[in-house]
Amino acid sequence: MKITEFMGNKVCTLIMESEGHKVKIEFMYSEMHPEILDYSFRINGNPSLPTRNKVNDLAEKKMQDLFIELTHNVL
Repeated sequence: MKITEFMGNKVCTLIMESEGHKVKIEFMYSEMHPEILDYSFRINGNPSLPTRNKVNDLAEKKMQDLFIELTHNVL
C-alpha cells in the first residue's frame, strides 16, 4: 500500500489478488471531509463478466474497509 498526496487530498494505491487476477485499487479521499472523492479498479487480464463483477465487488469492499481504517487512524 502506498499513500501519496495530490491537490491537498490523499491518494491510496494498493494491489490485491482476487479470483486469480491482480487488481490495482486506487482511491482519493479528503481528510477534512472524510469521503472518497474518486476511485478506480484495474483488473489484470481479461476475466469473464461474472468474474469481473465479483472482483469489482471485492475490490470495492476492500477499498471501503481501508478507507474507514485510514480515516479513523487505525493504521
